[in-house]
Amino acid sequence: MKTVRHKADAVVVGSGPGGATVARALARAGRRVLLLEKGRHHARVGNHLSALSYTDRMGLRFTEEGLNIVRALTTGGSTILYCGAATEPPPWLQAKYGIDLEPHVRETINELGLHPLPDEVVGQGAMRILEAANDLGHRFEKLRKFIDPDRCRIRCGGTCMLGCPHGAKWTARDYVADMVAAGGKIINGADVRRVIIQDGAATGVLALTPRGRLEVEAEVVVVAAGGLGTPTILRRSGLDEAGVGMFLDPLVMVTGVSRHAGTSSGPPMSVGTYEFMEDEGILLSNLIDPWGLWLIMVARKNPARLGQFLSYRRQLGLMVKIGDELAGYVTPDGRVSKPLTRQDHDRLDRGAAVARRILIRAGCHPRSIIVGPVRGAHPGATARLGRVVDDNLQTRVANLFVSDASVLPQALDRPMVLTIIGLAKRLADHLLSTSFQSQV
Repeated sequence: MKTVRHKADAVVVGSGPGGATVARALARAGRRVLLLEKGRHHARVGNHLSALSYTDRMGLRFTEEGLNIVRALTTGGSTILYCGAATEPPPWLQAKYGIDLEPHVRETINELGLHPLPDEVVGQGAMRILEAANDLGHRFEKLRKFIDPDRCRIRCGGTCMLGCPHGAKWTARDYVADMVAAGGKIINGADVRRVIIQDGAATGVLALTPRGRLEVEAEVVVVAAGGLGTPTILRRSGLDEAGVGMFLDPLVMVTGVSRHAGTSSGPPMSVGTYEFMEDEGILLSNLIDPWGLWLIMVARKNPARLGQFLSYRRQLGLMVKIGDELAGYVTPDGRVSKPLTRQDHDRLDRGAAVARRILIRAGCHPRSIIVGPVRGAHPGATARLGRVVDDNLQTRVANLFVSDASVLPQALDRPMVLTIIGLAKRLADHLLSTSFQSQV
């Protein structure tokens, strides 16, 4: 098999929000950066057919317990599929773990112009949910978004979760483009098998590509392959402490049929409430599956309700997502186990009951309410602070760092992209002040 060799100051594995942010910052500081992405660069995004090509196993990846996990393998990682909610890090990240992301998060908010969307972009369905929830005494509000309202086409039919074809939703591809403009390079289709370690220090990575083996020699290695990809690489590299225990942010969708425009008439997760987070770890937000996924999920748990698809455009939907307890594992070959605890199930049931009351108040007929199957949303904590990485996100191997959701020490119980960007910017500052001193 042919072997191609590259040299770089830093090699970054994974082009999601963590990897793209670090790579961009290092390239802009004049470092030679090579970014490796397992997936291809899919030029077309935003519809059901194209989504099948960039979702892992065509969206049919499951834990050993049967929980569905959807992630993207493409330039930009799973930011292609996320809902664009820009929620700030939880206060406990600094209070409990001493990680202060305030300057980096504020910089990102200002740089990208992250704000709640105007009412007309939020959409009629989401606004009715907000009003109904607050009539019942809940604290719903419009959420800050990674979405440019001037470019948003609010009648995409709920396909925002499949990727935005209009460029309204920020994705990590924007930072990858900035990195390339600053002189960095990206190689797609690079499946990193392991980190090369010599005398207790990382010196590069070994990857497989369609053209053969790829060996990269680098002064710094940053693994940012996500909550599932990172632990498999670390474990294959001899770090057996990775991949033990994880969170998955389990969620259920609760939907019902109304007489008016439904949730698909506007961007997902434009309104919601954090009121249950601190005590119960529950997030509620407007969301309905894209129509193709809606059919699959209803067929899985409520096949007798498939006829409600005819009322898809009038359906209101609420997502109930919880912060789950750490459990399970990720193996070196990528198998995932994530059992849910009694507390996890209780939180989902509690959230679903609240969602049902809100939907009925918003005009949904009680008999039309459907609670979908439990799914996984955001895998993390598989290379967590205090177990696999230290406060500077370095592993026990010198020059080997991690920059993605796997470093989070516990479930955030909230959207995590803004937190991951903050962590990545903090890591980039650390690397530029320590790892490359000889080049300054």
